[in-house]
Amino acid sequence: MRSALRQFTLVMMALLLFSGGSQAALSVAPVIIEAAKVQAGQTFAIVCRNQGEEEIHLRLSLALFDQDEMGSVVFLEDAEAVQKARDVLLLDLEELSLEPKGKETVEVRLRGDDFDHLYAVLFIQSNEPGVQIRFAVLFLLSTAGNQADVSVVASRHHQQVLRFTVENGGRRHGPWEGELHLFDSAGQLGEKLPLTSGLVLAGRSRSVEVSLPGWVERVEIVSPQTGRSP
Repeated sequence: MRSALRQFTLVMMALLLFSGGSQAALSVAPVIIEAAKVQAGQTFAIVCRNQGEEEIHLRLSLALFDQDEMGSVVFLEDAEAVQKARDVLLLDLEELSLEPKGKETVEVRLRGDDFDHLYAVLFIQSNEPGVQIRFAVLFLLSTAGNQADVSVVASRHHQQVLRFTVENGGRRHGPWEGELHLFDSAGQLGEKLPLTSGLVLAGRSRSVEVSLPGWVERVEIVSPQTGRSP
């Protein structure tokens, strides 16, 4: 079965804008920092490399991110979001220059741990006139050690499309994982398919859409934790 899921693909969101050969000249790693049970004073390192033959000047800034109803990344760059990110995370520098073939390690320190979860972004942007390069390093941080609590809260099967909504009531991010049980017109179970929703941020919900084979008349969504879902 061909799934029409729109995955929460963080890696693809890491590079936002690029032009010319500059994209190949600059690399940033990692683009995703995921950590649980974080504590104040903890540091995270990001390595910036200039693989080109010219010096690159970069600006660094912090903001937050969220996800929309289909699970795509949404950046929050308003003043309130920027201030919240800066209240929790501390950059060791906000500008840097990379010599040709040079590299620099940027450190981000956690100022405090008075939160359940934090979804922040570090923007690394070219400071060169006319060059539009911006990398986003995503921070998925949680002070909790427990797993996400994701469940199916609604579903609708119409013709050959199944749409359902999953909600994360836990204190950290994670996916919903389960199975689709597909039944034919005679009511016989024809196939069991494993399925994952993609990442769901804590306190958020997202919709999932799946294309079904033409022979399917009825679908049951089954979760290993809770059994059949609505």
